[in-house]
Amino acid sequence: MAEPAIELIGIDKRFGAVHANRSIDLEVERGTIHGIVGENGAGKSTLMSIIYGFYQADRGEIRVGGKKVDITDPNAAIAAGIGMVHQHFMLVHNLTVVENVMLGAERSPLLRKGIATVRAELKRLEEDHGLDVDPDAVIEDLPVGLQQRVEILKSLYRGADILILDEPTGVLTPSEADHLFDVLQQLRAEGKTIILITHKLREIMAITDNVSVMRRGEMVATRKTAETSVAELAELMVGRRVLLTVEKAEARPRDPRLSVEGLTVRDGRGVTMVDDVSFSVRAGEIVGIAGVAGNGQSELLEALSGIRKAKAGRLVLNGREIDPSKEADPAEIRRIGCAHVPEDRHYMGLVLPFEENENAILGYQDDPRFPEGAAARPRCHAPRRARKD
Repeated sequence: MAEPAIELIGIDKRFGAVHANRSIDLEVERGTIHGIVGENGAGKSTLMSIIYGFYQADRGEIRVGGKKVDITDPNAAIAAGIGMVHQHFMLVHNLTVVENVMLGAERSPLLRKGIATVRAELKRLEEDHGLDVDPDAVIEDLPVGLQQRVEILKSLYRGADILILDEPTGVLTPSEADHLFDVLQQLRAEGKTIILITHKLREIMAITDNVSVMRRGEMVATRKTAETSVAELAELMVGRRVLLTVEKAEARPRDPRLSVEGLTVRDGRGVTMVDDVSFSVRAGEIVGIAGVAGNGQSELLEALSGIRKAKAGRLVLNGREIDPSKEADPAEIRRIGCAHVPEDRHYMGLVLPFEENENAILGYQDDPRFPEGAAARPRCHAPRRARKD
């Protein structure tokens, strides 16, 4: 066995009555890709947040390279050579790629000199690892796959030898996920250590060397990936035998609920992203729209949900004709019966300082079907203060 890059000994963490991590022991070999799997709420992200210094363990010890380290905050983790790519990216949306990478690691009191240094280092990292991205692009203009590349570049720029990725493929297309795995394999070949948090067992089987399973806050098993199977990992995750195939009845679609004819949509730059698209969706069927990120899927859904004004086209939703070229009106689309779950729920779908019930009522707070009162109506003028972290 290779020397452990990182060891966790008896890590324990509570949040009030919730026992998130229960005396966890873990060894991650240097120069390997180590997967950690478990159901939602198993404690995976909490454990990684402890390693990266967002949380501090109530008990236990962390060793990096055989030496005990006190990781009291992310700066201490970075100093120990640990980087983390979060499930929800930690980027400033109105800054450029190079500005995000250098933020907090300027290396010079003169910003112009610092930017030149970062730009040169970014070019080297991009060429070495196949992480091409325009350094002058503004983050909010980049698809999520490229935003993830920026997060990886941030960690590499800060000298990370241990890289944690939390659910990295959840926002990626299959081709983007394949490219990410190529990057991770290259980083492993260079001696980097990767910890991969995911619930996609086939990805675990394809990319990792070892895999650990968490269940209800405990580390229940560690296996060499070549010596386990999807069926065994699934059973370890839930504590019982799991059926991996589901019998489905044949679909019986009915009348059209949504008809789209000649829809054309432009983005904020005036570039045509959806060009004369027509299709229909019938009651009782699921219609998939596939494509590499940046090919108009987001703009299409925004036009259908009334968020973005279309250039031309015709929509019929639940029997009601809508002119999508008129000023967008998401409330009207919602009243007719079309809901939209956005690609980035944190950025577009939620007001994070609000509580769950306040988010749930947004857009319906004036609906007479719902009662008056603080429990049902959001505190739009006095939201709960967001945490500083």
